[in-house]
Amino acid sequence: MFAEPSERGVSQPTLPARLPVAVALIWCGAFLASAAPWLGQLDTGTLIAAFWTFEASDYASVLAHYSWAPRVAIAVLIGCGLGLAGAVTQQILGNPLASPSTLGVEAGSQFGISVATLFFPGLLAFSPDLVAVTGGLLAIGLVIALTWRLGFSPVTVILAGLVVTFFLGAVNMAFLLLKGEWLGNLFIWGAGSLAQNNWHPFMDLWPRVLVLGVLMVLLMRPLQVMQLGQASARSLGAKVGLIRLLALFLVVLMSATVVSRVGVVAFIGLAAPVLARLLGARTLLQRLIWSSLLGSGLLLLADTAAHWASTWGDGSLVPTGTTTALIGGPIILIALQGLKNTHHMPGQDDSHTGFLPKRRSTLAIGGAIAVLLLITLVTSMSWSPGLTDWSWTPIAQWHEAWIWRGPRLLAAVLAGMALGLAGTLIQRMTGNVMASPEMLGISGGAAVVMVLIVLSGADIGRAGQLGAATLGAATALGLLILLARRHRFAGNQLLLGGLALYVFMDAGLRLVMASGGTVASRLLNWMYGATWLVSETEALGLLGLILLIAATLLLTVRPLSILPLGETSASSLGLPVAKVRLLLLLLAALLTASATVVIGPLSFVGLIAPHLARVLGQQTVGRQLIVAALAGGLLLGIADYLSRIVVYPNQLPAGLLAALVGGLYFLWGLSRHGRA
Repeated sequence: MFAEPSERGVSQPTLPARLPVAVALIWCGAFLASAAPWLGQLDTGTLIAAFWTFEASDYASVLAHYSWAPRVAIAVLIGCGLGLAGAVTQQILGNPLASPSTLGVEAGSQFGISVATLFFPGLLAFSPDLVAVTGGLLAIGLVIALTWRLGFSPVTVILAGLVVTFFLGAVNMAFLLLKGEWLGNLFIWGAGSLAQNNWHPFMDLWPRVLVLGVLMVLLMRPLQVMQLGQASARSLGAKVGLIRLLALFLVVLMSATVVSRVGVVAFIGLAAPVLARLLGARTLLQRLIWSSLLGSGLLLLADTAAHWASTWGDGSLVPTGTTTALIGGPIILIALQGLKNTHHMPGQDDSHTGFLPKRRSTLAIGGAIAVLLLITLVTSMSWSPGLTDWSWTPIAQWHEAWIWRGPRLLAAVLAGMALGLAGTLIQRMTGNVMASPEMLGISGGAAVVMVLIVLSGADIGRAGQLGAATLGAATALGLLILLARRHRFAGNQLLLGGLALYVFMDAGLRLVMASGGTVASRLLNWMYGATWLVSETEALGLLGLILLIAATLLLTVRPLSILPLGETSASSLGLPVAKVRLLLLLLAALLTASATVVIGPLSFVGLIAPHLARVLGQQTVGRQLIVAALAGGLLLGIADYLSRIVVYPNQLPAGLLAALVGGLYFLWGLSRHGRA
């Protein structure tokens, strides 16, 4: 199937017939589906002519000319540009999962526009492209800075891109929650909509896409040299660093230009090049051409699906960004099956034993964290701003303040403990210190079920929600394990599979943001860890559940200590590996679901808490579980207190603050690994 290196100068690989056939089917299917609602109003010739003219006496013809035709045209144009940008990105990084979406470019562009809307509106009047490009450059600059020393290993690049996307998304959401009256429409637009009412956006966009596309194609020869490897390319006189930076700059320009016009249309730049490879595009020229054509067809198909969903539903907008995100998940899973990564994940270096922190007393470390947690509890209950100034609430009056401060504080601490325990279980089970509940899609699975329940209007009570969220978390993790079985549950594959599940979660979030209204506002607050609506009953119920699960965890210390020895050694020691893994997964899912139901799908707490325990010298399973639980409780307790006072009298979700801090910690951890 692949040409041998010695034959490349003699003949080019032949193009399989399935590639043009598949492209033709996608194009024809997408166009016919888009045109179907109009065929009953206009004949075929008039409908085709709507791209350049209309009959003024026929309302359907006018509507087709100014609404349907420009929407089809802009979908084809943007899909072509994003497909080409994705193919160039994958070529320059040698990474089959690289794209503007997975590298955080689109999230960065939206961040730039949000900041400009709030603080520098004059820049938007001057040029929306400028602020979008600046945000995109910031995002991809962070990813490059974090992964440059690691040789752009596929998993690490995607992981860094995901963290940058998480972090910038959390900042964007903080802006939305604080300035919703100004940014609400911006985020509805940001969910990605190709709806048009004239030809002006298309006429304004096509010259830019054409110029950037031509510049990318002109880089084809230097990009071909890059296929020989970095050392060989340099020996031939290629300036590898300059070529990479120039190509990535063009990718950012293309993606940011699209985002500034129509919002985030995610994962087309990933799906098109991957499909082109899978369907037989071998040479760089073939991948560039067919990725562009596939991108156009896929985006037109996704936009048509979004339009149909909006029409057939209750009239609520279904953004195109939702349907394109739903395409991205399966594409990542398909690409994941053939991915081979020869680089170590952060935290999995063969020589890591030299970097193990010094062992410290669990009693001393746990006691110190417990004291800090106690100080946090006292401060949160006593010292807070009022209508005029700050005031101290004496302990004798805590019973009066409890109803306002107690349940939310208790729930935050308990949720942090639950995620600290869940993160430790997952990291120990997978042998990957960069694994966490949200990275593996467990939080996303629980959240998707909760979103569906709220949107459906079903009233099943907290017990029903807990059961449903646990089922969602367990289902997500079960799917992930099934997908990773081929790779013997390697941590890298679990992380990438979790990324695919996150994509589906992202699609649901975009749909919620676009729906607007009070339900959307309530869901968005909950999805970012709001604690202010937690009742005393819910907090005490969570306490009982955490205590019950914590008692069960005593039985997992021995299995978690044996599993890292390998499946064969563990089985020879009498450990039923499959059953133990299933038990651990269910416990992790239950812990995650319990925190998710009460507070929301929190990010990074389940990653940071086990890390802190390890950094503080807790190497054995039991000690790490204890300290990770205390550290997780302390982190979310502090986050809950800060969420009340930082922007008083407004409030931020505690999980949002935790995500901001956690994102910074994660980025620092990746950069530290790179220096090592």
